[in-house]
Amino acid sequence: MRSVMTFLIVGLGFFAKAQEQPSATTSAIAVVDLIKVFEAHPDTKATTAQLTKDRESARDIFKEKSNSLKEVLQKHQELIRAGNRESAADKLKEANELEKAIATLRTTQQRDLEEKFRQTKTKILTAISKAVRDHNADGTYAVILDSSSKSSNGLPQVIHSPGAKDITAEIIKKVAATSGE
Repeated sequence: MRSVMTFLIVGLGFFAKAQEQPSATTSAIAVVDLIKVFEAHPDTKATTAQLTKDRESARDIFKEKSNSLKEVLQKHQELIRAGNRESAADKLKEANELEKAIATLRTTQQRDLEEKFRQTKTKILTAISKAVRDHNADGTYAVILDSSSKSSNGLPQVIHSPGAKDITAEIIKKVAATSGE
């Protein structure tokens, strides 16, 4: 038992000494602000503009269909006041069909816009990840951390990083140079 304790104490002493003196093979740590890189990516601005244009177009179509529905409902009310119940019933059926079409349109438009956004974001993030990997192809850094990320409770993932190299500017340059490949 005593020899096991001695072994553990000596082992812990070597471990502590190894932690104090980094070896020549210890690699550096780098940080990158991926929010800045994402915003600086050449495709981000153009894609955001296109998605905004698509969203506005979808809203215009929705407004047009909604206005058509209002007109049909107004005609329905006029026909009821005029005592023409048969034509009013037809207008009500038309209004119900328009209402279903509008609901389907809204859901489809929203889903399509979300899918476009997801695909575009994935494409840009893939390009950024490739730029980071290419930048570290020589293995200079053991770890590259996103300094802009937050934990699940809202705290920064990287709280303090003295000695870590901030490679944000280099990654922005690399992304800009390789955009469109």
